[in-house]
Amino acid sequence: MEEGAELVVEARAPGKVILSGEHAVVHGTAAVAAALGLYSTARIRHRPLSPGTEEFLVLELPQLNVHVSWSLKMIEEILDPPSLQYPNPLVVKECSDLDMTRLGSFVVKQLSWGAPKGTVAAVTTFLFLYTSILGLQPITVRVTSDLPVGAGLGSSAAYCVCLAAALLDLAATFDSPTEAITTPKEQGSQKLADTGNWHDVDEKNLELVNKWAFEGERIIHGRPSGIDNTVSSYGYVVRFKQGELMRLHSPMPLRMLLTNTNVGRNTKALVAGVGERALRHPAAMAAIFKAIDGIAEEVVSILLSPSNPGLDSDDEHEHKDEARSWQQLPDECLPKSDIASVVRTKEEAKLEELVEMNQGLLQCIGVSHVSIEAICQITAAFKLQSKLTGAGGGGCVLTLLPKQMSSTYVEVVKVDLEGQGFSCFEAAIGGHGVQVRQELNPDGGDE
Repeated sequence: MEEGAELVVEARAPGKVILSGEHAVVHGTAAVAAALGLYSTARIRHRPLSPGTEEFLVLELPQLNVHVSWSLKMIEEILDPPSLQYPNPLVVKECSDLDMTRLGSFVVKQLSWGAPKGTVAAVTTFLFLYTSILGLQPITVRVTSDLPVGAGLGSSAAYCVCLAAALLDLAATFDSPTEAITTPKEQGSQKLADTGNWHDVDEKNLELVNKWAFEGERIIHGRPSGIDNTVSSYGYVVRFKQGELMRLHSPMPLRMLLTNTNVGRNTKALVAGVGERALRHPAAMAAIFKAIDGIAEEVVSILLSPSNPGLDSDDEHEHKDEARSWQQLPDECLPKSDIASVVRTKEEAKLEELVEMNQGLLQCIGVSHVSIEAICQITAAFKLQSKLTGAGGGGCVLTLLPKQMSSTYVEVVKVDLEGQGFSCFEAAIGGHGVQVRQELNPDGGDE
């Protein structure tokens, strides 16, 4: 790097949507999840300082209203100096109880009084990953996100994955492709944020990113399943069971509507509640977990089946004509019966039944919520099947959308949901995992 130049490293990681298997996966069953086309992005700026200048670590988390600055001497005083001077990012370690206590106490004192537990956990996680991977380096870190916090879409995992990837890239643990490094002067001062240049992390380093992210998730959630950080790291669609990962290359396109209940929940408490119920009713809960496992495996089988040829030409033309005719009417005039008659492929019909069964079983283990049930009832009126995704107790609900369902029809469903105070959006499912890019800015500092 040129003397005095500022190096900017960015990493972005997707959220996730669990198609089947949430909660039960902690108890040894299979789960199926897919990357969501919404991202958390970590941006790290590093510029060597002049000798004698006091060095600082700056952290900005706009979504959590966090903007803190610490001198590196402050960080050094709370942790073991040798490990800070000689970090080994290639050896993943868990946060010890002693370091957890030290970091947690430090963060509580540094943040404003009454900071939410989730904010304290996010900052503590950052400090653990930063000190473990980089040691002590003067950097400015800003993490932004498209993902709503606490909605079951893997926002904490995406946070951990993008941080781990950016820190590892800065530590030169893995090499970014040379074409990812741009110099603004050579490109008409075009800034990194305005360009693409995202590159997938290669296979040999994805495992390292994923393992560090999992340790971050342990600080935030206590006993995470590992599926959220795995999907955020690897992307696409994955089957996850007892630590074994299988990436699925599915020929079947998936359309989904995600609805946010806007009800917050505590993932750690919900996971613990399921565990306690399993202790009280071991035989019954084991049967439920087995059923959820069967659903997840059948979902995998459907996703891996050859593409369905779809509607025959006559039915397809008839359906398109109906969609065009209804588009001439106001949304409120579109009858639910017409929307419900949208043709499904055989695979789509099977998936809808599995979604319905899965939601019923999630109710049985105590992780549904009145808002989730309200969404399921509204979508059921359109003959659409929905289930909670993630921890439950609020958060988000996914609704399967038939491939042949027009955008006009989807808007009608959204109007009903949003009329009850929920927020909705169609989701891109099964995209890339974590990606990185760099910029070397000879002018340094200010942007």
